[in-house]
Amino acid sequence: IVRCGSRELFYEAGPRHVEKLLREMDMVDCKPATSPGVKSVGGTGDAQASGLNDEDEPRVVEAARMYRGSTARCNYLAADRPEIAYSTKELCRSMSAPTKKSELALKRLCRYLKGRLRLVQKIPFRTSMDRDLMVYVDSDWAGCRDTRKSTNGGAMVLSGAGLKTWSSTQAVLALSSGEAEYYAALKGASLALGMRSIARDLGIELQIRLHTDSAAAKGIMLRRGLGKLRHIEVGYLWLQDAVAEKRLTVHKCKGEDNPADFGTKRLAGDVIQRHLGTLGYHLEDGRSTVVPAS
Repeated sequence: IVRCGSRELFYEAGPRHVEKLLREMDMVDCKPATSPGVKSVGGTGDAQASGLNDEDEPRVVEAARMYRGSTARCNYLAADRPEIAYSTKELCRSMSAPTKKSELALKRLCRYLKGRLRLVQKIPFRTSMDRDLMVYVDSDWAGCRDTRKSTNGGAMVLSGAGLKTWSSTQAVLALSSGEAEYYAALKGASLALGMRSIARDLGIELQIRLHTDSAAAKGIMLRRGLGKLRHIEVGYLWLQDAVAEKRLTVHKCKGEDNPADFGTKRLAGDVIQRHLGTLGYHLEDGRSTVVPAS
């Protein structure tokens, strides 16, 4: 939904998707939750909190079909709702063989959406555009208890408005937190260079400022060569060249101020609110009057 105000543009995901999701899961009258997921303990997450010992038991065919359909709807919503990006990504990883544990995680996400039906992004009209493209990256090293793979998280901000967020599992198995953070920076830099290319087609020249809360990752980007990381493929070192050629600059940020946390871990409600503000989002009550009744 796009609404035009006198001084700003309002952008939000269509509420009917959340309404349909709650009906599909038979959770229209469920109790709302303050966060889209709970942090896993020993790889059990919501299943352990429920006292289940068979959380890895596969679901029957009909339940699995419903899980896949509802998860696909969450994935569609996640493009416009950055706070559910990580939880949705984890749900998608179980689509081939959903279990009780993944079903509980889906229900937790539904409970969160029940209490927060509308997330609205406000984009102020400006007489001049800030030409600094702020890119925040983060990684949760070995966050997956099963595969020990890390997660890339990131957010792209221009003139106080969030342009893009992402959450994806790293294909490479990182052997240290600094290496995982460097891979997250590679993802962010690649997307940022693509966004700058789009802006150039529109006649806008942007300066990329890459922010990371990892001193180790920043050190890898600012030096040349492998250093002690002999096992990293040489093809991953292009970011060092980009930094040396000043195609982008690297900056250190505090972990608590990094909105890329959205894509790497499950966060508490107050932290979610703070990061949403950084990206220009706010929660609203009620239902948009411009949307037909479902």
